[in-house]
Formats: sequence, C-alpha cells, structure tokens
Amino acid sequence: MIPAVSAQKEDNYSVTAEEAFKHANAHMISFITTDSPGFENWTGASIDPNPQELYDINGQKLFYQFSVYKEKKLIGTIDIFANKTLGNLLNDIAFDPYPYNATEAMDKSIEITKENYPDGEITSTKMVVYSYPKIGAMTIVKDKSGVEHRIFVDVYTLDVVPDKPATESELGVWSMSKMILENGVEENLKEWEKSDQLTNSIEQAATDKEVNISVAVTEENINKLSGTVAITDSTSKILGVPLRGQETDYYCIPASCQMIAIYYDKIPTPSQTYIYEYEGGRNQIPLFDEDAEDYCEDELGKSGTVIYTHLTNVDAIDEIDNNRPFFSMITQHSRVCKGYIIQNSYTYLYINDPLPVGSNGTPKLERTYGSSEVERIYVRE
Repeated sequence: MIPAVSAQKEDNYSVTAEEAFKHANAHMISFITTDSPGFENWTGASIDPNPQELYDINGQKLFYQFSVYKEKKLIGTIDIFANKTLGNLLNDIAFDPYPYNATEAMDKSIEITKENYPDGEITSTKMVVYSYPKIGAMTIVKDKSGVEHRIFVDVYTLDVVPDKPATESELGVWSMSKMILENGVEENLKEWEKSDQLTNSIEQAATDKEVNISVAVTEENINKLSGTVAITDSTSKILGVPLRGQETDYYCIPASCQMIAIYYDKIPTPSQTYIYEYEGGRNQIPLFDEDAEDYCEDELGKSGTVIYTHLTNVDAIDEIDNNRPFFSMITQHSRVCKGYIIQNSYTYLYINDPLPVGSNGTPKLERTYGSSEVERIYVRE
C-alpha cells in the first residue's frame, strides 16, 4: 500500500486542478485554432480532466500534468503550474510523449526504502520533478533516530537517483520552483494575472460561440473560434532539425551535438559515443557546455559558436530566423531549440529534448518567461 501524500498547506496562491484544467484547455484551443506547428493533427483531441500531480523536491505541488488523447491514443501532455507564484501557468506541451507508469515507480521507491530502512517510518511517497524534465518517485522516511531521508527513483529506468545537489559533473536533484522564484514573486504574480486573463477571454469567446472547450475539439468548433479577438494569429518558424534520443544518462550533450551535426549535413553522421569520446568524455562523467562549443567549432567548422547566459526572446528569434538552431541548456541537461512561436503576446520555443534515455526523444513547446533555461550555445559561422 502506498502511503498517502502528506497534506499540503493550501494558500491563496494555490491553483486547483479544475483551474489548471481550464488553463490547459484554453491553451490547447488557442494553438489548434491558429493551426500552430505541432498541432496540425490535434483536431478531435481532448484532455483527461484527471491530471498526474507532480511535486517539487521540496514537497510542494509543482505541476498538474494533463494527458491529451485522440482516438484513445496519447498524443501529448500539458504541464500547468500548481501555484500562481510560478508565473504564466503553462510550462510546456510535449508531443507524442513516452508514457510512464507512476504506480510502478512509487512501488519501487517504497521497496528500496524498506530495504535501506527496515525499521524506518515512511511518511510519504509522491511523484516529483527531481531534475527538470526528469520525473521520478520520492519516498520520505524517518529512521529510528527521527532523521528524515529521501529516496528518489527515476520513473523510466527505476534506478535510484542520488539525493545530492546536481552539479555539472554529477547527477543529482534540484528544485525547479526555487529557481523560478528567483524572478521574484511579484513579477511572477503579474505573469499569472496576464495568463489568467488570456484564459478567461478564450473561455468567454468560446461561451459566446456556444463552444464547450472542455470536450474534444471539433472542426466545427475551430471554425467558430477562428478570428475571435481572444485568439490572435501566431508568428512562427521551425527548422528541420532531426530528433534524437540520448543513449545514456550522460549523453545529452552528445545527442544534442548529433542533432546539430545532422542538420548541418555532417557526413558520416557522428555517433553519440564518438562525440563523447572526441571531447574527452570518460568514466560516465557528463560533457560540459565548453565541450559542445568545441565540437561545433572543430567538427562542424562553426568558429563563431558562443555561450550566452543573458537570455532574450529577441536573440532566440534572430537565431532561428537566420536558420541557426541552438543548444538550450538547463541545469544538468542539454536540448536543441529548433523554432519559436509568438502568440497572444507570449513567446514559446520548440525544443528537441533527447530525454527520456533510450527513447527517440521528446519534441515540446516550452515557455520562455520563467523557464528553466540557464544558458544557450549559439552555433554560428
């Protein structure tokens, strides 16, 4: 039996599952109605109103992850933040995500906890985002002396994740909410208000057209909503960057380099192992951002490649408009940005994420304001 999740203290900034569902539907309707890239085949899709709740490693509720189905097939997930202090409620939309079994991960976490602390008292087990976008189960146990311990298990591999701060060279865990709150609660609340107003305007427009946005999106309803003031036309561009999944836990940079190399017609296509070893990778230690920069300069002839930590929408759009995909780096993880979309005054990036390990990777649409990006590597001549 899985222990119940510890009761979370609700405050005025908490978002209910019902509110989150409304936001998820409004965003999906907005993208489908404007025929945004990636949503061309989402007509007829509907969102399961019962989300998977995902917590931060600090124990606070972080996301409601809604599953999107079409003809009973999972075609996407939508992550909506569970607290207004985290800003615009939409974090990302994943396309054709690799499914996972939350119950299996929680059972495994409990099993390992009991093996390590046979006399301990398990206080909670919950699904967490332990190193965005990585998801797993976290079990908290009190040993005989009353000291609490956390056991993390990855949802895909069912491997134990060490409970230590993630660093450039070592896998670990980090708090996504702590990072987002560095923007300042006041600014984040302003972004939430803006997001909520957009959702309400879309919902009102749908009501005026006698459209129920909580059910499957039909062609007829799309035609009714097209051109409404609440849903503005979008501007977007996507480059033909192939998606590749990373082959090991520490191959996110090799996988990202591989995607960039294929885009620039590198012949023969370099393997991820070749890239890892070329850049001096050893002993399962992840490569660094400087290694990605070096590979692009040496192997792809992109001598103008540069690492940026001052991140702006203008720069991202400029890179894509000039047909230059770039590395989008988050704590302990590398992805490739292949495009952007500007809609309803928001800018989103199209990301090729090489996770989960052993998959074909995950294409997603991710917000820029308050995102987990910490760095970009612009690949230039």
